[in-house]
Amino acid sequence: MQDENQADEALDIHVNQRQEHSELLESIFYLIAESIGTKNVAQVCVYLFALEDAVGNCDTGPLRSDLEIAMEVTDEWVEAEEEQAAFLRDIELAWGTDLGSQDHDSSEPTDANLTSMRNDALKILTVDHCKVIDKIFRQEGTSSGIPSLSVPETEPELAAEVSPTERRRLKKRLHMRRKRAEIAGTDIVTDAQRLQRGRKRKAVSSPPYTPSQVNSESEEGSEFEDRHKKRPRKRGLTREQKVLETFIDLEIDAAVCHNQGLDLFHLHPLGRLLTRRRDTSQATTTVSAISLHTIRLLGVILSDYVTRVVHRAIVLGEQEILFKGGRKVWRHENDDIYPETIKKAVTMLGYPTTKAQAFEHLCGEDACSDDGDNSADQEGNVQVDGDNQADHEGNDQLESEEGVEESDDSLGNGSPLSLLASSPLLSHFELNPPFIRFPTSTSVDSESLIPLETDEELLNEELAEEEILDQRDQALEKIHQDELWAAHKDNIAAFQQ
Repeated sequence: MQDENQADEALDIHVNQRQEHSELLESIFYLIAESIGTKNVAQVCVYLFALEDAVGNCDTGPLRSDLEIAMEVTDEWVEAEEEQAAFLRDIELAWGTDLGSQDHDSSEPTDANLTSMRNDALKILTVDHCKVIDKIFRQEGTSSGIPSLSVPETEPELAAEVSPTERRRLKKRLHMRRKRAEIAGTDIVTDAQRLQRGRKRKAVSSPPYTPSQVNSESEEGSEFEDRHKKRPRKRGLTREQKVLETFIDLEIDAAVCHNQGLDLFHLHPLGRLLTRRRDTSQATTTVSAISLHTIRLLGVILSDYVTRVVHRAIVLGEQEILFKGGRKVWRHENDDIYPETIKKAVTMLGYPTTKAQAFEHLCGEDACSDDGDNSADQEGNVQVDGDNQADHEGNDQLESEEGVEESDDSLGNGSPLSLLASSPLLSHFELNPPFIRFPTSTSVDSESLIPLETDEELLNEELAEEEILDQRDQALEKIHQDELWAAHKDNIAAFQQ
């Protein structure tokens, strides 16, 4: 089977390249045999002659008669279908109100509307949105759960399902509760659940009574208590709670946020960064939200950065194994990539290796852009007056041109910088142009032209076949249309009953 595939491939290559030299069959057979490698010229000739005989003896038969036809109906049936469509449309309009009230609830959004509302809710993310999304992912990660039972005061025995990170967090929470309770002199809350934020409410006490009020009637005393008693004020929802309610109404969970690409970053620190930027900015426009597309772009940039660093680190690791593998004092135990290799890869790519360098680079870009804006404003406010100012500018221009000429001469004709400056960078397409095989002559082969003479016998045979097929198709169309009319009459009779 492999030899047959190689023979077909070689036949396709060598015959197509030598169409103008098709008379040189021996050379083509020899090239095909060389391409196969395991067959000689005689075996190739036998194989090709066998293929030619098989093609000549193969009787495929006419395929047009076996194909299904496209049924054509009369104008009367088209009018009948239009009448049926109008009748069904009127029935749907008449029953639409009842069906909508029974089966469909207009208050419930459809899938398309729900998806659109989710996209609108996640399109612009504020600091509160970032906090809520982080909480959703945190609850999804710890859904195996914290036990709701109370934990002993001395040594909390946590469930085995809790992860080590969550266990350390609970131990620290109980430890800080114990310390605060000892300082405040209150009871220790041993429940592992997170407590409500804020101070505890104090018990509402009524003001002291005067002797005259004590001797008064009980009704007046009750009215006085109702009038002076502090009534608890109902507080509204915070912005974070409002965002959480919106997410609950739209059924936005961890899966939806994951599909939107919000699971790559911790968004709460990003929200704090926006707040810090807003506080330190001196501009009139404040940035208090971030777009979903910006977060997706950050994810793409991070993926590209990690890909480049990983590729370069793997290459450096392989080079280190290649250079040091023959030494007896050096041993490579496993295929791990060490932090030194990653740091070297980051340095080679030109990326900052620390947060300080990264922020310094960002601050440098902001400073450059601010300087450019200030210089543009200053140039716009400069006014030129007098001939002395014009002469001074002309002298400066001449000096700058002379300095440019001196710098060009200092590069030298043979220096690498001059060569790079004079010669443009060529693309891969320009360095490696495609190879095109042109024909040996511009003459057109006479066999490819349409013959001037027409064979009347073949034409008459083909026309006769077409007429027979048309008659057969018309008979099938008549049978199909009769079946349609019969089914239509049966439907009308059933509907009238």
